[in-house]
Amino acid sequence: MATERACLMVWDGLRPDQVSPESTPNLWQLAQQGVWFERSYAVYPTLTRANSPAISTGCRPGRAGVPGNTFLLPSDSGLVRYSTGDAASLQRLAEADGRPILLVDTLADRVHRAGGSTVVIGSGSPGSAWLQHPRAVEAGDPVIADGLPAVAGFMDAVRKRFGPLPRKHALPATGWTTYFTRIITEFVLPELAPTLLVFWHTDPDHTSHFRGHAAPETRRALRDADDHLGAILDAYDQLGLRETTAVIVTSDHGGSTISRRARPARDLQALLTDGAAAENGGSVFVYSSDPAVVDAIRRLDYVGPVFTRDGRDQTFPLSLVGLDGPRAPDVVFSFAWSDQAVDGIAGTTVGTPSKLVVDHGSISPYDLRNTLVACGPDFRTGWRDPVPVGNIDICPTLAHLLRVDSGTQVHGRLLSEALRGWTDEPPPWQTIEEVRTFTARRRDWLQRVWFEQVGATAYLAGGMVEPT
Repeated sequence: MATERACLMVWDGLRPDQVSPESTPNLWQLAQQGVWFERSYAVYPTLTRANSPAISTGCRPGRAGVPGNTFLLPSDSGLVRYSTGDAASLQRLAEADGRPILLVDTLADRVHRAGGSTVVIGSGSPGSAWLQHPRAVEAGDPVIADGLPAVAGFMDAVRKRFGPLPRKHALPATGWTTYFTRIITEFVLPELAPTLLVFWHTDPDHTSHFRGHAAPETRRALRDADDHLGAILDAYDQLGLRETTAVIVTSDHGGSTISRRARPARDLQALLTDGAAAENGGSVFVYSSDPAVVDAIRRLDYVGPVFTRDGRDQTFPLSLVGLDGPRAPDVVFSFAWSDQAVDGIAGTTVGTPSKLVVDHGSISPYDLRNTLVACGPDFRTGWRDPVPVGNIDICPTLAHLLRVDSGTQVHGRLLSEALRGWTDEPPPWQTIEEVRTFTARRRDWLQRVWFEQVGATAYLAGGMVEPT
């Protein structure tokens, strides 16, 4: 029996070490029935709106056209800031540089061209949902999320049927995420029957940001997400569609506990003759023509690897991590991180002053490692894939299973070793490393990043700066 439709559920911020029979029984069972990917990676920067396009297009942020949650672009009146969590800001971005919001095809675009339909449901930021299918209106596909002007009329009809939206900012967001799950199980699946269903589930990230990984509220958020997965799987079962549906559960990134606060925008303003900074969680985008910009950044004692457009001053080029492109910043740097454990959960990082307890966006392995589970008629059963994979592989794999056209070129690969009929050993892979040495703060330092590579596809696995 072949795949006829697909369900993609994104658990925002789910670390793989949060998955267990006790905390997430439905997801755990799905992994036992299908494939658990042991080495799955987000793209850098490990931000929601950099990884949403990676999931929907199979491309890293530079090629996809959305480098982060917040970035700047030049205009006649100077640099203009864009927030990709806001759909109106995304539209202004497209109007400003004369390019589409996403510069490449999404999986939903491919499904539409093949005559299928897509429904996107987003309980997170409007941008997270919209970046799954920014051409939804032209395709006639619904996107069900709060704060999207382009689908306001459709959302009015949803509220009329399901009642007013619950309080969004509760911790955990149980009422909010349950509301959107009901829309899926009671309306989307039985009445719209989409070829592709995408559900962006805002928890556990929404709650762990403010309460921490080990908090009771975060444990409840995990159970909410798991209950909602179970309800969706039950709905497919009741409709007789489960056996022909490919189900993928992924997370956009991991997360780290904040152990120190820093103010990079303020610090750089004091050191540079010109420039601006856009703080993006655990990374910072810098826009400056000052030739001393890299030296200024390296004076800060909380800085990790530094990337520039041309790899000058013993930095890495943006192209190394797929951040080069028409909307790329001049310089990007990650905050430093450590293996330190808090409440028994490893991984800490520097953060900006805020109420957040946990954040992400850095080049830390704890931010880069994400969760990926797949189950369905074309996936192997009861198998653990030891090979490196990533968010960029979801689009090409589902495009193959749904038998839709390949569209624009992708960075990801078909996860062939996870499919039925694969009889050979898993493909070989290797760890590769890039290193630069430099002098700063009267010491010699080593900047390195490492990748896990399968064939021509490389997955960024971590990076750090350490004294030589």
